[in-house]
Amino acid sequence: MAQNTMKNTAHRLKAVLEVLAAEDPSAKRRISRGEVLAAALTRVPLEGREEEILAGGAARGERALSTASAKLVKAGWITKEGRAGWSITAHGRQALKDFPETDALLEAMEGVAPKGSGSSPAGGTVSGTGAKGAGRPAADAAAEEVIEEALLEAAAPEMPQEQHGAHRTMHPVQPSFPQPDAVVLAGTVGRALGCADWDPASGDLQMKFDRSDELWNLTADLPAGHYEFKVALNGSWDENYGQDGHRDGANLDIQHAGGPLTFLYDHATHLVVTKPDVGV
Repeated sequence: MAQNTMKNTAHRLKAVLEVLAAEDPSAKRRISRGEVLAAALTRVPLEGREEEILAGGAARGERALSTASAKLVKAGWITKEGRAGWSITAHGRQALKDFPETDALLEAMEGVAPKGSGSSPAGGTVSGTGAKGAGRPAADAAAEEVIEEALLEAAAPEMPQEQHGAHRTMHPVQPSFPQPDAVVLAGTVGRALGCADWDPASGDLQMKFDRSDELWNLTADLPAGHYEFKVALNGSWDENYGQDGHRDGANLDIQHAGGPLTFLYDHATHLVVTKPDVGV
């Protein structure tokens, strides 16, 4: 099943590029994150365990795609501009032309020169596959490198149990990678909820960690309006993340129609999404 998800996610990443390439670059409105992911999932539908809904509200396969899409940003092929939407870059358009096959496209995205290309990948530099890719086709190694982290993120850990007579002992599962001690949603949401704006140590805006999907979450009933925010770790601004998961990055911003809104922070990618999706 993991191999199927890996293959499907690779095809969905290509679909993301194709969806964005089909958009009119002169249009005033860019396509939103939710619209891009929905279109990619329509082209390559979820199947089997990919359809399971995680605690954050997203399907396992959708979560894997959302996480893996950060690779497209790092390759310089797409841009994510919060409320302004997603768009494809010139490098991304060229990559689609140069590498029509999914395997070659994934290799190029990872900076591995596709077989027979004789040139550097679009928007990247040529590098070796290293020990991880030794003894395997370059396409397989590149695809695994791109998707593996997304699969780990999309895998909801189970709670191990031990049977002791009529009693069962539940053992909390440790996170699959180190997590911060605290995550605060700091920004202009503070005043709307009766506390200070941009307070990295706010107890009222402290997010809670959900071990089942390894996401930090906070649900707030917000008035209609425009909000800007970042996530601040461990009670200070020493480590904070903004747009596209960049450390010390630009503020995230949303236009909210009003009502309950759940913010989800993924410490693996440093990305923030909302449920319902309002275009972070």
